[in-house]
Amino acid sequence: MPVAVAHDGGETYFEVHGEGPAVVLFNADPRPPDHPLRDHAVRFAESMVEGLGDRYRVVLMSYPGRPKDRTFTPDNISDDMLRVVDAAGVDEFAWWGYSFGGVVGMQVALRTERVTALAMTGFPPIGGPYAEMLRYSRALAGVEVDAFGAAIPEAQRGQLPQFVTFYEAMAGFDDRAAQERITCPRLCFVGGEDRVTAGTELITDIGGTVRRHQDELEALGWSVEVVPGLDHFGAMAADVVLPRLSGFLDHHVGSR
Repeated sequence: MPVAVAHDGGETYFEVHGEGPAVVLFNADPRPPDHPLRDHAVRFAESMVEGLGDRYRVVLMSYPGRPKDRTFTPDNISDDMLRVVDAAGVDEFAWWGYSFGGVVGMQVALRTERVTALAMTGFPPIGGPYAEMLRYSRALAGVEVDAFGAAIPEAQRGQLPQFVTFYEAMAGFDDRAAQERITCPRLCFVGGEDRVTAGTELITDIGGTVRRHQDELEALGWSVEVVPGLDHFGAMAADVVLPRLSGFLDHHVGSR
């Protein structure tokens, strides 16, 4: 079983499919945990491999694995990502991540020159709501039932506190100042109706934030799209992600 040893000594399971330039797909878990959307997650990962594996070396992983409550920081996570690609025999790699996976992708790209292209989707590259996500993560860490009133399994609840650690470590991060340090090709797309809410409370408007900064992002070299009518989950459907990601990779990475 292919695994990489994470910073806390735990194991990160990963898979590699196909040949060609390497692409890390952070949000395509090949072995998702048991939860109501597990079958959907499995089909999504399969669709991504099918759509890209004929011309790219696709790296999938199951991360973070066991909870890393006190050590789940941008530095440690970025180090874990490099441990995975090293274990997979990959040198340079493109990155796709959605939502939190997009946030991680930016942090990885800021820490290594090995990233050939960055697809940071489902999260704003400028004006990112880091303080809002910290408050949201703190609230979620104490939740025991989901939005439908069903009890959240203990294994899933155990994953929540580590995101508080992550966003606490992101306090003071200036994503606008970071832009000059990321020079590889960059893609961002989000749903136009992507809003993070807690009940009826609006936490952040992802789609609106990217729309407000679109001109600035494009001037900095980002390819940007706000997809009308899609919410946070809708913009992560395979039929939304694949054509946009594959077009971006084929243009910027496929000829390498």
